[in-house]
Amino acid sequence: MADYDYDMLVIGSGPAGQRAAIQAAKLNKRVAVVERKTILGGVCINTGTIPSKTLREAVLHLSGYREHSLYGESYTVKQNITMSDLLYRTDHVIQHELDIVRHQLQRNCVELISAEASFIDAHTVRLKHVDQQGWRDVTANAIVIATGTIATKDERIPFDGKRIVISDDILKLNHLPRSLAVIGAGVIGLE
Repeated sequence: MADYDYDMLVIGSGPAGQRAAIQAAKLNKRVAVVERKTILGGVCINTGTIPSKTLREAVLHLSGYREHSLYGESYTVKQNITMSDLLYRTDHVIQHELDIVRHQLQRNCVELISAEASFIDAHTVRLKHVDQQGWRDVTANAIVIATGTIATKDERIPFDGKRIVISDDILKLNHLPRSLAVIGAGVIGLE
């Protein structure tokens, strides 16, 4: 058997990449996770499932929706809910989830590498580091591609990040829109 830097190299740190890396590490394999962004977790934690569900829960809490059924109409709530009210809670939950992911990977001795990966051959990946200039090649017996998806921007639609946005931009808005139309019926759009 050839001598590799790692038994398994996982490209992408979303839920699939995390689980693959941790499972391999539990089988005493030398494992590294490569993430091209400076933060872990993929879409699920950063712009997808966790933020969308946290926003929903924040609205229910701040509006007093649940408390009204328990305490009655006399229960008072904040009258003007702002985007910063919602994003404060969302950012807190995202950071907590990122800490959990980082701790799980570290506890299982999975090396974290911030870099963009490109294949040289079936067992070699070139890593262009995010936080520094330069690159290095690493080898692995098995390479798992768990890069997930990215929101696409159709060139015929004038995305401006304010009125016409992709799902990633929702958490960057500084106001709550009075109305909203969602185009697309994928998981992120539905949430």
